[in-house]
Amino acid sequence: MVYTPSAEKAKVAEWAKDYKWNVRSIPKEFDPVQLKGRGSMPVGCIDWWNTRSNLGCCLFPCLRCITGSEKIDSTDPTVWKKALENPLNPDCPDSMKGVWWLKYDHAPEELVTIFSDAQMIGTFNGDGTDGYGKWKRPLGYNWSRENSLLGYVFANVGKDPSREVIGRLNLKDGIATCHGGKGGSGDQGKQVIYRISDNEWWKVHYLGNPGEPGEQEIVFMYKWHKVLDKDGKPTKYWNDYVKWAESPLPHRNCGTSWFPCWSAFIDGEKRYQNMIRPNKDQIITFKTMKR
Repeated sequence: MVYTPSAEKAKVAEWAKDYKWNVRSIPKEFDPVQLKGRGSMPVGCIDWWNTRSNLGCCLFPCLRCITGSEKIDSTDPTVWKKALENPLNPDCPDSMKGVWWLKYDHAPEELVTIFSDAQMIGTFNGDGTDGYGKWKRPLGYNWSRENSLLGYVFANVGKDPSREVIGRLNLKDGIATCHGGKGGSGDQGKQVIYRISDNEWWKVHYLGNPGEPGEQEIVFMYKWHKVLDKDGKPTKYWNDYVKWAESPLPHRNCGTSWFPCWSAFIDGEKRYQNMIRPNKDQIITFKTMKR
């Protein structure tokens, strides 16, 4: 744990407080626009994108060594026991600790201890309901990916220590911003996360930053559902996650998933809807705070 002087915490809090928080508000309804087939999926007729794809499976053991990851049964809550008992950021408010499911995100990423392992600098109260500041966390640890070729690509990218999630925090209003650690200042206001409840946040991607064209146009939207609380106990969303992970893909045919080109016979919208279904087998690199 890194000690941060009070003067620096106050300075960071003022920096976060100066953000244009009032420009946007929580969307009136949840609408995952990315699942409506907008845009094109490169070479979508080949099953490289599927969360449960067997493409290149003979390479998976080697890729686990390269990425430093291990395979887990994502429907087993006990695999998170050590990570939750020894979070990298023990000062995180209890209401924000736990394991979160990135529901409706079609990237090959599913479960993550988002805030428990984030460095949080600012002036926050113990309940996580007030205060401003900054948060950041690495992509490489306590963040699961699908046991698929695309999942291993994401895991390898996450190994780079400069790859981080960074943003501002406004816990008074339950809002945060989020952007990649390698991103420039030009994209720091396009991704916003809204607290719906202690166990649910909505992550919304806008076309433009505040003050730019498209500042209100939503281009991507998904949910953060807390599936395990700070003590590893399942929340009301856990059974829903397990059901999604264990159920067959909603769109399939007689070639799923043994025939590499089976997806040529379903359209782009159905491919995206398949991509949000978790793989029961996932890969992850666990890391905990050293005692």
